Amino acid sequence: MTSVAAPALPADLAELLGGELAPTVRRMGERPIGGGPVADEQARARAAVWETLTETGVLDTAADGTESREHLLQLGELMGRSLYRGPYQDTAATAELINVLGARELCADLLDALADGAAAVALAPRAEGTDDPAEPAPLTLGDGPDGPWISGRRRFVPFADAVDWLLVVGTVPQGTALALVRADDPGVTLRRQDDISRGDLHTVTLERVPLFGGRLVGNPSDATAAWARVLRSLRVRQAAALVGQAQGALALGVERAKSRVQFDQPLARHQSLAFTLSALAARVIAVRALVEQAARTDDELTVLQALALAGELARDAAAQSLHIHGAHGMSEDADIQLYFRRAALDALLWGSPAQLWARAATLL
Repeated sequence: MTSVAAPALPADLAELLGGELAPTVRRMGERPIGGGPVADEQARARAAVWETLTETGVLDTAADGTESREHLLQLGELMGRSLYRGPYQDTAATAELINVLGARELCADLLDALADGAAAVALAPRAEGTDDPAEPAPLTLGDGPDGPWISGRRRFVPFADAVDWLLVVGTVPQGTALALVRADDPGVTLRRQDDISRGDLHTVTLERVPLFGGRLVGNPSDATAAWARVLRSLRVRQAAALVGQAQGALALGVERAKSRVQFDQPLARHQSLAFTLSALAARVIAVRALVEQAARTDDELTVLQALALAGELARDAAAQSLHIHGAHGMSEDADIQLYFRRAALDALLWGSPAQLWARAATLL
């Protein structure tokens, strides 16, 4: 019996994220400590990637619910390898939520804007950094003269200052509330948070912010199951991205081991180091296979295990490769330090290893 190969990603997207521009893409997510504007080169790179995502149709397939699992994995892996930073994952997850809840009529214009790349969304489920995204923090809902509103606070919201909409996820007595609000509404206050990866995370404070369309996205009783389903997709996407990060870090480590000389021969010829790199390569293959299984089966236990192992792999691959680089690896000129710092944050983004393993234990 022969297997059918998954369709490849569009060539121009693969070239942008994996070709000669990959080093530029790696740096485009860097934000200076203490705030400050995005550098012009980074801003141009961000715009180019988003435009390419639009032109290749991956935003369109995410918006209309036809994105294949194969492309989900391929794109996540490619984005991880190139260290792409942007609101694609959150935007795709928002479209999936709308489709799962049958809210296409309510959000028809928004879905069109997402498909055209004219709008982007950031997800906001956490009130504290230690919160498990599977258990969103409470939200305050109210009703005023101008219609329903929400109040609350969310932390570690990526790209909150670069998106058009926020999808705030929270708990209410009836279940899970999915509230779409304008990111530039006067009741929304943003404060950027510095982190080890120099990312684009924000604390978002909402004070009586009106809801999109005057209502929640879906009934809270239905939204609980919908959020759980979409969270599994998000975790698969993140696991694929972490595998891609491990691949990128390992490639830099191998390259450095071949070029760095010690005791009159390249480091790669030292048996101990060669075994270390071989073990990492074997782990990449094994974890990648588990992520593929998680995407194919959508089994919660497999998804949790895949994300936990992918996070550990990304951190280990970056740490080992950084060690191979020596002192140079810790300098600003070395790309390996980008992988090291990014893995420290990205391995926690959709659940810390402790949270993932604890939840997996309850399913065993």
